[in-house]
Amino acid sequence: MGLAFHTIKRSGKALRRPGRALLWMALCGLPACASLPENTERQASYALTDTQDTELGRATHAAQWNEPGKSGFYLLSDGLDAFAARALLAAKAERSIDAQYYLLHDDLTGRLFIAQLIGAADRGVRVRLLVDDMDLGGRDMGAALLDSHPNIQVRLFNPFDRDIYRSLQLLTDFGAVTRRMHNKSFTVDNQLTILGGRNIGNEYFHANPNLDFKDLDVLAVGPVVNEVSAAFDNYWNNELAYLFSPTK
Repeated sequence: MGLAFHTIKRSGKALRRPGRALLWMALCGLPACASLPENTERQASYALTDTQDTELGRATHAAQWNEPGKSGFYLLSDGLDAFAARALLAAKAERSIDAQYYLLHDDLTGRLFIAQLIGAADRGVRVRLLVDDMDLGGRDMGAALLDSHPNIQVRLFNPFDRDIYRSLQLLTDFGAVTRRMHNKSFTVDNQLTILGGRNIGNEYFHANPNLDFKDLDVLAVGPVVNEVSAAFDNYWNNELAYLFSPTK
């Protein structure tokens, strides 16, 4: 398992006691007081383009027969439909899944989502998962275990220092740790993509009886998918996207 991510520390003195927060803020004056180490171990990778012969590739080609060069869109307003669409696409994946989310909760839908990624990876599908670090406090081991799969790569966007309380970093390193990634996209075989407002969590898919967000996704096909993949690659290869294992 690649647990190299656990050693990531922002440069500067570590703040370990909440009682020192005001002193730290006074010394720093609220601008960023620390920075992430140089991210030199990651290797660039890009969306796969030789996917026209996949089942989804053939289906999308047939769908565009009468409208070449145009993109198609289908709104996913219902939460159950939105999750089912992701699961069905993952089940049909043959070459690649590129998933990018701001929040990925450790709940029923989060675990089902991860299970779909693992199932695809077990079939030989290349899976790239890019998640903002805002929601992953205390879950490094789970992410590292997922990353240990030979066909899964996990990267975190702008990770917090593991040796300092997150709440204090938000107070004392404003402008650095507050630079978050809110993108949400799920692209399969570079042929179809789902993007919109939903993160991965029960409240986004009608699975939380006490909280139900009214959000909207869109299933897209056609040239627009290449644009979504290009945006994903820009974030995936960004200097703020940190990996768990330097061997991937």
